[in-house]
Amino acid sequence: MDVTLQQVQETELEMLDEVIRLCQKHDLHFAMLGGSCLGAVRHKGMIPWDDDIDVGMDRKDYERFVEICKSELDPKYFFQHFQSEPNCGYLFGKLRKNNTRMTEAYSQDVKMHHGVWIDIFPLDYVPDDLPSFRKNYRKVLFYRNLLLVKLGFHVKEDASAAVKASYAAVRAGKSVLSVPKLKQKLTELMTQQDAMPTDTLFPYGCAWGERERMTKDDFYDVVWVSFNGRKVPIFRSFDAYLTRMYGDYMTYPPKEKRRSEHDLSQVQL
Repeated sequence: MDVTLQQVQETELEMLDEVIRLCQKHDLHFAMLGGSCLGAVRHKGMIPWDDDIDVGMDRKDYERFVEICKSELDPKYFFQHFQSEPNCGYLFGKLRKNNTRMTEAYSQDVKMHHGVWIDIFPLDYVPDDLPSFRKNYRKVLFYRNLLLVKLGFHVKEDASAAVKASYAAVRAGKSVLSVPKLKQKLTELMTQQDAMPTDTLFPYGCAWGERERMTKDDFYDVVWVSFNGRKVPIFRSFDAYLTRMYGDYMTYPPKEKRRSEHDLSQVQL
């Protein structure tokens, strides 16, 4: 039987309930990011054509969440991050549902858990000034691309020419550092500012780049709103955040663009 988008969304909403349960039990702060924040505001739930959920936590609560999942996560699920699986190259976590499958074309050949997912992004402190931030972000992107190439991820077909050129350059030097060394280097680069907090937070694993920078005041000041029948936290300053991310965010995109950003190759529930 073919899997419908509605079935995928219902599965992901159940997974979100598990995240909310653990966060509320352990007093972990989180907020909806990206398309999930947009969905909460514009649709009071998931965007009808979206196929994943994005959640953000600061690095400290994210690491606590990692530890909590080891003993308290419902056994139906698995929390994937690049320390829990040798072949995982994501800079963020993915809560996966066991005994399901949802693969993207660029990662389908990587030997790791490929269950239906929701994304959980750690947010790190970054320099307040853009030049310093950009310098470090470029380093993170370089080492991330090197890691993905070494692990067998493919460049996405719709990637920009610059990204494809970056992958080609990285591939040429892919034997320079081992996978454990690359993960160690990436962790150092992403967390180097955390010991000296600034006013700016950033999810290094994000897809939208520097427009996803936010002030710590915005991140910690949230309101709870309806999201497919449950309450979730979004930034009180959601208007500024969503305008920065999407422009005129309350206007629906043209019908031909109402589709997922993921190039899914297989879905099984």
